[in-house]
Amino acid sequence: MNVTSLRSQVLWLAIFASLCLGSMAQAFDTVILDAGHGDHDRGASIGYVYEKHLALDTARRVEQLLKKEGLKVIMTRGRDVFIPLQDRSAAGNRYGNAIFVSVHYNYSRGGSGSGVETFYHFTKGYTLAAYIQAYLVQRTKMTNRGVKNASFHVIRKTERNPAVLVECGFVSNPTERARMLTGEFRARIAEGIAQGIVAYKRAK
Repeated sequence: MNVTSLRSQVLWLAIFASLCLGSMAQAFDTVILDAGHGDHDRGASIGYVYEKHLALDTARRVEQLLKKEGLKVIMTRGRDVFIPLQDRSAAGNRYGNAIFVSVHYNYSRGGSGSGVETFYHFTKGYTLAAYIQAYLVQRTKMTNRGVKNASFHVIRKTERNPAVLVECGFVSNPTERARMLTGEFRARIAEGIAQGIVAYKRAK
């Protein structure tokens, strides 16, 4: 068994365990997609590669995939504009029967970071995070940095619905940056996120 297959099995076991513990997916028909940063807030950047552009492109791709599955999608931003954090979380709380997914790209000093990770704050967001992380790793074959608890504003203040924040790779890593600059690879990232959301919905 190769390392990728082993990681995939471990992730599926984690999902299964979370379901057995009662963290079942809740019914929902709306996905609030939050493309991180925007306008003067570039996010992680190297040269002319800005997180705000990568996040928006990825979120738009996820939007199209989810709409094909019959889900209603609300974008906190659909173009290069700045949205305050409180407005993003307000959108996450505005709709019933919804989930909130914030899309980001990572950065580390020295370019040593690599891989994808998904964060949740409240327990009800854990299972959603686990599904997205599992499919994201499976689809991209990127290093699995795991599902983690964190206190980022947009997931801490989105209290009404399950909320997660996805870090889709490191802009600061030359190898990952080269891959994420291709539309084909951003499509894989979007497919992983969308497939995780759909699998989470079907698990309810």
